[in-house]
Amino acid sequence: MIGTASRAVRFDWRRQTLGVGALLSQLLELNNFKSGRYGMVLRKPFAGIMGEIALSRVLTWGSESTERLALTPYRQLGRPNRFELDVNVAYPLAEGVATSRPGFFPATELVLSAIAGIRYLYYPGAFLGGSFGNIAKSILAPRLSEEQLRKLEDTRPGAMQIDKARFNVLAGLSLDTYFGSGGFFSPRAMFAVPITSSELGWWWELTFSAGWMF
Repeated sequence: MIGTASRAVRFDWRRQTLGVGALLSQLLELNNFKSGRYGMVLRKPFAGIMGEIALSRVLTWGSESTERLALTPYRQLGRPNRFELDVNVAYPLAEGVATSRPGFFPATELVLSAIAGIRYLYYPGAFLGGSFGNIAKSILAPRLSEEQLRKLEDTRPGAMQIDKARFNVLAGLSLDTYFGSGGFFSPRAMFAVPITSSELGWWWELTFSAGWMF
């Protein structure tokens, strides 16, 4: 053997046990409603990829356009306030050590990943007054029932027609920046893949998360 080759690594995220962080998101749906997300995320590296589980609260509100639309018979598809549970998998496409500017900023490990996941939407008011058996049967149903839609009428913004889908599939790119101490932040852009029963079609989501790997 003449010699060995090694890869420069500022922070080896593959050897970490668990990551904990917070997230903020802006949903860019093709309607006149606005939605923001905030929540917590758990990260776990395994087999050279990164797995994630995130729990978020989503708040949706209307606009001047939706107030005017509410005065007409027309409605736009949308989704009212809810909780979301995400299960994601990120596959690293490129990574390396970066020297930052200004000079006092520490060197970082950059990881560009392709990411995909499935999202479950939980509307708290949809199960009010239901029996345990009915809730257990419908909680994993792919679509909201007509009875559940009626229960959500009081929670939706004016002019909204509630999308019936309970699941979303998303895909996109994530740029993870790791510091030598274990801290990280991750800007991310994802889009909804229209393969579920959702009638919203294509829409985008921009997310920023930050936390610590242990």
